[in-house]
Amino acid sequence: MSASEATNRPGVILSFRNQPLDTQMKLKRFFWRSLLSLWSIPLIILVAVALVTIRKEKTVEIKRELDELQELALTLTAEISSFPELNNKDLGELLITQARLSRIRVTLIEATGQVTFDSEKEAAELESHRYRPEIYRALSGQIGSSSRYSDTLKKMMFYVAVPVRRDSQIIGACRVSRDLDLATMAYRSALKYFLTVFGLALILSWALIYFYLRKLFKPLNELLSIISQAETSGEQVVVRASLLKKLGELAGGVSQLISQKEELASHLREEQEILAGLFEETGEGWLLLDNEGKIILANETLRKMFPDLNLKQEFYWQAFLWPELNTLIDQVKEKLKPVSSQIERQGRFFSCSVSWLRARQHFLLRFAEITDRVDLARKKQEFQANLIHELKTPLTAVSGFIEALEEENLSPEGKSYLAIIKRNTGRLNRLIEDLARLSELEEKGEKLEKERVNLSEIVQSVVKIYGPQAAKKGLTLKVNQEPLVTIEADPFLLEQLVINLVDNAIRYTEQGGITISLQNKNQGVEMEVADTGLGLAEEQLPRIFERFYVVDKSRSRKTGGTGLGLAIVKHIILLHQGKITVRSAPGAGTVFTVWLPEKQPE
Repeated sequence: MSASEATNRPGVILSFRNQPLDTQMKLKRFFWRSLLSLWSIPLIILVAVALVTIRKEKTVEIKRELDELQELALTLTAEISSFPELNNKDLGELLITQARLSRIRVTLIEATGQVTFDSEKEAAELESHRYRPEIYRALSGQIGSSSRYSDTLKKMMFYVAVPVRRDSQIIGACRVSRDLDLATMAYRSALKYFLTVFGLALILSWALIYFYLRKLFKPLNELLSIISQAETSGEQVVVRASLLKKLGELAGGVSQLISQKEELASHLREEQEILAGLFEETGEGWLLLDNEGKIILANETLRKMFPDLNLKQEFYWQAFLWPELNTLIDQVKEKLKPVSSQIERQGRFFSCSVSWLRARQHFLLRFAEITDRVDLARKKQEFQANLIHELKTPLTAVSGFIEALEEENLSPEGKSYLAIIKRNTGRLNRLIEDLARLSELEEKGEKLEKERVNLSEIVQSVVKIYGPQAAKKGLTLKVNQEPLVTIEADPFLLEQLVINLVDNAIRYTEQGGITISLQNKNQGVEMEVADTGLGLAEEQLPRIFERFYVVDKSRSRKTGGTGLGLAIVKHIILLHQGKITVRSAPGAGTVFTVWLPEKQPE
């Protein structure tokens, strides 16, 4: 159904199976999260305004109170200055009257700090006030003020003290004070008013936000229900015309989305049928396990491949009593990467690969029978071994007769023929030796005779062997190195590796020289063999490690190259879990870079 059809009808009927029970709960949680987020906005604003207003009002009220007390103190000072003594009885009565009228406490202090009059206590009972903060400032000729707890009256008080002068001399101080609660009475009344106004404003804004959000969520509620039900399909649900009107293009988009979902579901079913067919019809056995090892699915090919297995067992280790399989799955659990191995059962060979399906948290196992391939490889090795053996015997005899003929007094033409025979016989011998070495590496597999090896010592040994050969061609052969860590490797194979690289460099370099560089790098050792030969074209580089691949066949015949040296090098590096790269360009020489790990992984 298209979006236009959905919006033009008074109601759209959609087909669903079951409405999810938690749809309303999800929407309610979303509603309350949204509401709380929106409520926080006026709350923060009003609290900030309230704090600023209240703080400002408090500051204004305190200043007003201090100004009033200061004005009273100055007024009283003018009266006090007209009396001859500060402890005058008439002055005391005047001050008591003024204190009661103004609801203040009045205290007179002489220049020495002795209290001569107090409207609340007997002056004789009071200690010296000389160093009270406000008195100290007043006796210094300034107006002093402070607020603190009164030990005499047992309450918080505001204090203002002014100097009393007579004939321009300070004879004492007049201090007026007022109860803090009385002084801030107006402030507290204003505070209650502000808090009430702010509270009402907050409640009103919250109510408006609540009703607005509820009105907004009402059509969304129905829309979410439709979308949620569309995910499961089933019973009919009517999209009301009023909802279509409210949501406008959004409702049409939802209808279109549901239509697309139904099409995708149909395509998905078709693809699942195709995959199920491939899963069953493929010539490989497939096994699906959950993350605990429970058997979820096994195809028919696997059952035919291993008819003696009871795949009705709950866990794979109950059906497959194979330690190798347990090892593979443990490795995948640890690495979370695909792992493969070869398994032999009753004379048959199988390739088994285990993969970790991260999204589903499952293990997927693939079994493929490779008995024919293994037999073919075995026959190939047997043929290669027999061929090497059969070729060695006549070549040994030929080499012996060549040595015997060299001692004869041959004509110059005969000596020339004998040199050609000797050179080609030597090439055949090297070819057979390289084939034998490559065959040995293939048989060795991953069973290296590992020990701690210093690659620098091996390189120095090879350089001593090939130094005369390089010098004979007028080439330099030098080594640049730093103190190296020892690596875990097969020393014989490493020697073969260095020999092949150095021999290859000398063979294809006519002038300049060969430089071998050694350094520690990336928890291993890096060796670089650089020559100044003619170099290789970029299109030749991908093939130089292939067996019997020779860049220049005529030159290879002349130098005695077999085309197996670099294949042997790469095989040795792969056995040691190392890496090799090559850089070259015509006329710029060739650089082989080999990296070998310090420790061989298990």
